[in-house]
Parts: sequence; structure tokens; C-alpha cells
Amino acid sequence: MTKGQKAEAREKRIKMLIEAQGIVAGGRCPQCSEKLFRNLSLSGWWQCGHYGAVGFQKVPGPNCNFQIFYDPTPDEHAEVLRRKQLAA
Repeated sequence: MTKGQKAEAREKRIKMLIEAQGIVAGGRCPQCSEKLFRNLSLSGWWQCGHYGAVGFQKVPGPNCNFQIFYDPTPDEHAEVLRRKQLAA
């Protein structure tokens, strides 16, 4: 992988993390507006309260399959916050 490809991959990851951080910080599912909950099985895993089969959902309701990961390294997290401050 060339330097340019590495830089492009990092930029793509940072943009993905910025989007994920915004969703997690908002605390609501972007598909159905239900509250997001952490799934403690994996670090950084968040799911809609309506995720899963009836009877296994955190919040009973229509099934929503939204889930997202926000698992940045400390350096990536700092970059996400820096860019969000610059954008504000």
C-alpha cells in the first residue's frame, strides 16, 4: 500500500468515525428515532432499542436492525473531536 493509499484509507475511516460519533452522541437511531443502547459484547457496539426479535428487544416495538460501531483509537478520537470543533 502506498503512502497515498494509506492517507486515503485513513481519511475514509475518519469520515466514517465522524458520522458514527455524531449518531452515538445523539443517542437516537437514525432509522426509527428509538434510543440507542450499548451492546457490551463488543467494545464500541451500539444498537437501536428495537433491535432484535420480539421479546429480546430493550424497548418493545417494531423491529429495527440498526447497529453501529464507534471504536476509534485514542488518536482517531482526538482527530474526530478536532474536526467537529473546526466544523462548528
